[in-house]
Amino acid sequence: MELLERDEALTALAQAHEAAARGCGRVVFVTGEPGIGKTALVTRFQNDLGPDARVLLGTCDDLSIPRPLGAFRDLAGCVSAELDEAIAAGAPPHDIHPLLVAELELGRSPTVLILEDVHWADDATLDAITILGRRIGSLPALLVLTVRVGEAAPDHPLHAALGAIPAADSVFIELAPLSESTVVALADGAAGVDVYGATGGNPFYVSELLSYCDAGDLPPSVASAVLGRASRLELPARRLVELVSVVPRRIPISILAALVPDWPEAAEEPERRQLLEVGPRYVHFRHELARHAIAASIPVAARRRFHHEILDVLLATNGDPADIVHHAEAAGADEVIATYARIAARRAAAVGANREAYAHFHRAVDFVDRLPRREQAMLLEELTEAGYYAGRIAPALAATERAIPIWCELDDQEALGRCTRVLSRLHWFLGEGVPAREKAAEAVAILEPLGDTAELACAYSSVAQLAMLAHDEPRALAWGERGLALATRIGAENARVHALVNIASARLQLDPDATAPLLEAHSAAHAIGDRHEAARSLANLGYTLMIWGRPQSAIGYAELAVDYAREHEVHNLLPYIETTVAWLRLRAGEWDDAERIASAQIRRRGTVPELLAKTVLAELAVRRGDADAEERLTDLAERAERAGDLQRLMPVLELTTELALTVNSRMPADRLRQLVDGIRVKRQSIGDEGFRILATAALAGIDAGLDLRRDTPYAAMIRGDWGAAAAAFGEIGWSYDRALMLSLLDEEEALAEAIEIARELGAGPLTRRAARRLRKLGLSVPRGPRETTRANPAGLTARQLEVLTLLAGGLTNAEIAEQLVVSLRTAEHHVAAVLTKLDAATRRDAARRASELGLVAA
Repeated sequence: MELLERDEALTALAQAHEAAARGCGRVVFVTGEPGIGKTALVTRFQNDLGPDARVLLGTCDDLSIPRPLGAFRDLAGCVSAELDEAIAAGAPPHDIHPLLVAELELGRSPTVLILEDVHWADDATLDAITILGRRIGSLPALLVLTVRVGEAAPDHPLHAALGAIPAADSVFIELAPLSESTVVALADGAAGVDVYGATGGNPFYVSELLSYCDAGDLPPSVASAVLGRASRLELPARRLVELVSVVPRRIPISILAALVPDWPEAAEEPERRQLLEVGPRYVHFRHELARHAIAASIPVAARRRFHHEILDVLLATNGDPADIVHHAEAAGADEVIATYARIAARRAAAVGANREAYAHFHRAVDFVDRLPRREQAMLLEELTEAGYYAGRIAPALAATERAIPIWCELDDQEALGRCTRVLSRLHWFLGEGVPAREKAAEAVAILEPLGDTAELACAYSSVAQLAMLAHDEPRALAWGERGLALATRIGAENARVHALVNIASARLQLDPDATAPLLEAHSAAHAIGDRHEAARSLANLGYTLMIWGRPQSAIGYAELAVDYAREHEVHNLLPYIETTVAWLRLRAGEWDDAERIASAQIRRRGTVPELLAKTVLAELAVRRGDADAEERLTDLAERAERAGDLQRLMPVLELTTELALTVNSRMPADRLRQLVDGIRVKRQSIGDEGFRILATAALAGIDAGLDLRRDTPYAAMIRGDWGAAAAAFGEIGWSYDRALMLSLLDEEEALAEAIEIARELGAGPLTRRAARRLRKLGLSVPRGPRETTRANPAGLTARQLEVLTLLAGGLTNAEIAEQLVVSLRTAEHHVAAVLTKLDAATRRDAARRASELGLVAA
């Protein structure tokens, strides 16, 4: 069928290609329902580019468990030998990503990389798309992705991958159905209205029904139209069509030739009837909907026979393990699944396809009883590790609990201690503080009698980590040093960097200037390839500096941690780090962004990232005065109590106190007094959370009798110096906190400014509190925003003002990144946002505009 009503879409693709030719690459998302013509559109675009264009094409397959880097395997023979070899050899993602970026820089003309059906992509493919997408703006390349967004569940990593691509470098094309007038014109008769009514204008459905309608009335369904066309095929052709239909997306010609030696003759008729398309490497249906219709019509026994035939060829030719598992499942070949599920799982884990690795290990465990006992326990531990990295914490915990009795039976105490330590970590990740601490102590008790081992060093460090998270810094340092000494003595590098991160984190909690040890721990972890600990060190920097009230440094490290975690597929930590960024944006007044980021993490049910997201959303609800604010706070309190860590409990006390101030509810005075008494006992080791406790207690009218001097706004709060606290919060850009401090003063100007800030943010309860205070003083309440507003006229955030100042000072993006301690890519995002808000085409225009608005000195 002719490509109709797609001129705008083709124009958008052409313009994106022109931008890529100028070195300003683009990602084009082509979306729409099945049958809407996504493939037809990109095929037409590819043809329009002509034979000299450099076009690479990859496809994601609808396998039961996708192949790692499946879409990029299609590029074999079309890319550089180095990239070809890396993908074939199963090289780790951090080796493949730079090769992909380099591939898009090849040649004079822009490279067009088309990846179809990315809703079926594996983790490793999505990671690669994220890496390419975040760099596309500086590449002479066009990345075209066809995707059915509705095909992916809300917690599917596809959404995070697509969301990580800068909006400025993205083009969205959502294909609409054909209009009724077009369908009627195509039908060339009275049946056109009926065709439109039956298809809704979906191009595939329209074409199928029109091809059927040539002979008479409309069939009862599109499936009937497809089957009607297939029923007219000769027997060899029909068998070929049925065989091809049981293979997701397409069947390699090498497989087809082994199954049906005379397939070219059999393919002529279905190709002529536009059921199949024959390419140089694959045979596939013209449309997936047609394939599904044919496959569904095949009797179950016949379908299993086809899968068996394909499986035999794959086994004989050493096919991809993921393909083998897919067809073995469909054929009911349990012996094959038992063997190849583990092979496929390990291959997926090696390239960072964590969801796929977990799915394969989970399938392999169905046959665990066939293995010797030691191998059973090892497989269950592999499932645990894959589940942890894939964010499937509860099943991972269950797998470890199954492995423990086996190690007990085998009397392998070291393995038992290892599993017990892992249980501790999983309980913590599920927000279960008591069992986490119990299992950590139990692991030490099991391992110590065995002497000096790497597992014992890890167990010591795990106790240190839990103490650090509970803000028991002296205990964290003692256990951390113990683990570090042992790991250094026996050369256990992974245990050593784990201890380094915990020790450095505890030191930063005691001293906000102690950032160097965590940066050194990050470098040490990265050097040995421990990406998890390298990301954790950066994440702890961002989070702890936020707690100290140093958001400028905190956001830099947090964004750096996000970049690192994405780059190196540390998927289990990434949601936590992104939510930390959301919290920082909330404090900076960027409430919409904060809500969007935190809401995306709520789907991670029963985990610490979800608990942190609930904290951010509860704070937002309290400050906005949402109807469900108290309900959110109650739920958060229950979850925080179960976690038991001070860093989970403290936000609840802060928000409860804030709520009491703004809506006159009950203060948590008893709990605060209890915590203040505990702080008085350990006066010499008061850390970041201690300052927050004392500051919150001061808000509740509890004087701790301590005069603590630190470079943090909380020190002024502890002294009850609300004016100094307001000034300090204003300096760091936390406008709501400034307004809350101003609302505690008995000064007209301060209260009026508090109302102004609260109104601008949409903080209803704080607005009403300040208004009540004014009335109590016998003063009038301002009716609207004051003329002397402190909001800058360009609507820049505090971070963007900082970037603008550096930009106006002549700094390059690289220099801005170094100054702010963020990645180059993050600095580029900030600069782009500043230019957009100032409506400036160049950096010089931005500096001039900023001077005109009084945002920077002339």
